[in-house]
Amino acid sequence: MKNVTALFRSAPLAALAIAGVMPAHAETRGYVVSWFGTATHVTDFKNSCPQNKNGGGAEWMIRDLISIGYSKAQAAKLAEGGEVAGPLRDKLAKRAVVNGKNVSIYNYPDAVPDPDIETVSGKYAYGFDLGGKNEAAKFIDPETGGKVDNQLWRAIGCTASFRAEPPAMPFPEEVSWNAMVETSPGWSIMITAEDFTKDGKVTITLDRVTQHLERDAAGNIMSSASYVIDPSPKSHNVLKGELKAGVITIEPQDIYLQAEMPFYPEMALRNAHMRIKVQPDGQLVGYWGGYFSRERFSYMITSRPGHGGDSLGIYHAVKKMADASPDPKTGQNEEISSTWRMEAVPAFLSSIDGKIVANAVLPASAPAQVAATASEG
Repeated sequence: MKNVTALFRSAPLAALAIAGVMPAHAETRGYVVSWFGTATHVTDFKNSCPQNKNGGGAEWMIRDLISIGYSKAQAAKLAEGGEVAGPLRDKLAKRAVVNGKNVSIYNYPDAVPDPDIETVSGKYAYGFDLGGKNEAAKFIDPETGGKVDNQLWRAIGCTASFRAEPPAMPFPEEVSWNAMVETSPGWSIMITAEDFTKDGKVTITLDRVTQHLERDAAGNIMSSASYVIDPSPKSHNVLKGELKAGVITIEPQDIYLQAEMPFYPEMALRNAHMRIKVQPDGQLVGYWGGYFSRERFSYMITSRPGHGGDSLGIYHAVKKMADASPDPKTGQNEEISSTWRMEAVPAFLSSIDGKIVANAVLPASAPAQVAATASEG
């Protein structure tokens, strides 16, 4: 990535780099990302997906059974039980043919016909104008009213498991995210400003931390916990931004954050944009947009097909809707415009040598015990 330089090749230098982004006398607030997933907008579903044709598991099973030779009546009868099992299930899963051999449809989705699922035809989606040339394909952001490049939402927005309105997370990512939170290092955000009560320039620093996130007694990601920033430069991103009328935005640039399966193996956004707001409870809620690898997204869907969505249909829809970085030989676009919803809770962040580089800041209205804990840090 462009933001990786020789400056960050050792732990001591990485700690200095973290400290070096802070202007003199500035305040730096720390956070860890507590929620991350595809940005959804489902309040106008009837207008966005007027055919409502994508159906559920029974419809997909009937379609798949017909594709291997069953009549519609036979397929409907077999699908009545909800799931096929044994040899028939294996036959369905390995109906793709490559080099004369039956192979998994999930490993070789291009070897089976495109189911042609319904995609979003409505006009609203969260996101940013990434500079896409196809004006007819742009959405309108329901918050800002601005133009939006978000073909990922067009591809998946008519799928039932993605019909989630925050605070709910899309089912495929909710399951994966909650598993990752328990087992994998989290992501941190540091925001540095001269004065958070005034408009002005800010610096946003993204890193990975060395620990998994901590939960509170209610099962939520704990606020004001302490984390150590991973000194590796791999996930170190320094972004120039602006605070204006309570909203933080950035100058577009590429970002990279290493992640873990069963979520995405990494979050790599080209031409990344951000819009982040500080909530009354001290948390951050915002959107990240940019061009994302269509294969990274499709892998999450096809590697775990039991997610309440049509894996093959989504794979082909994402492939068709991809709108950037054409392969020089085939012309197939390898990136897709996308938007992601992000939430983060206040956290104390330290460098690997134990120096506090960012404080957890809670509003004065926070519960007395929590506020006192934060001030002690």
